[in-house]
Amino acid sequence: MQIQLESELKKVKKVSNNQKDKEKIIKEMLRDEVRSISPYYGEEDDFEVKINLAGNESPFDLPAKIKDKFINEFQKTDINRYPEIYSEKIHQELADYLSSELNKEVSTKEVIIGNGSDELLDILIRTFVEKGDIVLSQAPTFSMYRYFSELGGGIYEEIPLDKDFTIENIKAKIDRLQPKLIFFCSPNNPTGEILAKDLILSITEYFSGPVIVDEAYADFSKEDLMAQVENHANLAVTRTFSKAFGLAGIRLGYLYGNSVLVEELKKVLKPYNLNTLTDILGCIVLNNNDIIKERIEFIKKERERVFEHLKSYSDWDLFPSEANFIYLEGKKTHLFKKALNQAGIKIRSYNTKPAAIRITIGSEEENDAVLRVLEEFKQNN
Repeated sequence: MQIQLESELKKVKKVSNNQKDKEKIIKEMLRDEVRSISPYYGEEDDFEVKINLAGNESPFDLPAKIKDKFINEFQKTDINRYPEIYSEKIHQELADYLSSELNKEVSTKEVIIGNGSDELLDILIRTFVEKGDIVLSQAPTFSMYRYFSELGGGIYEEIPLDKDFTIENIKAKIDRLQPKLIFFCSPNNPTGEILAKDLILSITEYFSGPVIVDEAYADFSKEDLMAQVENHANLAVTRTFSKAFGLAGIRLGYLYGNSVLVEELKKVLKPYNLNTLTDILGCIVLNNNDIIKERIEFIKKERERVFEHLKSYSDWDLFPSEANFIYLEGKKTHLFKKALNQAGIKIRSYNTKPAAIRITIGSEEENDAVLRVLEEFKQNN
């Protein structure tokens, strides 16, 4: 028996030393869903990036006074200890913040905080979607809806954002596909458009499953659905601190929804999902948000300024934006991207038909750099 076992182990060792055999062995171990998808990669740069306007981040770092408060709290913290198991303190701070914003009492039972809003999208899929279930969303939109849906074994279906994106057509698609969950993104990434509130609420009332509205950019918009959550048991809103709050580096997001829905989601939330540093800084920023609101107003004004300049060139389609970026579509966008890259300005491009680019609204100086390239581009094209 011992001799036979040693013989089999030698065979395994021989196979494992061959790279192709290793790959084959690993591939056979994988779930079908993992085998069929690719990792998420950003665009590779072949130029020196001097200004990064690709990620829809805030152009502003945190004020020194907030950093000082963070440092003081950090110095009093035992980092050798685990954080609160379910981040109870920041849940209360967030509930208090939302109570003030919505002018109504919001309970900690109605909010769930994630390691970025991406974690919450993943939790939603793992809570509701079984293998073969359909997840429905708009197109184009945030790529993570498809990613998490397909990783979880779901089937991702899209409704194009065109003239046929109507209540009647969406209801007809729901009847035909029988989706398990619907994602809406408003303001939409990457186009910056807001979806009509009446459309979303009509679908929420028509559809019996969860309707999730991703409002990552709603701080820059004149319209949102937060106040409607209490009126619809199957409606929930996700938001992030990465954009308007300028906290992309700490990964913090939240979902606001019906307390019964949130309770079920918390079953899927892993303990200690927020690290101590994120917890501390999130609480501080929630209690010192006046500067954030001032910066939001600045970005909105800069968005309109950049938009008006981009509108002066007729060989592309410009989408009205309610976010902190502007989306351009058309045959000349790839040439404009090349001109921006040559100036050291990184933006986001899309291999769509027609081609498209997305430009984040940056600081005044960064936006001026974009507009200088634009003026030269218009003269030469």
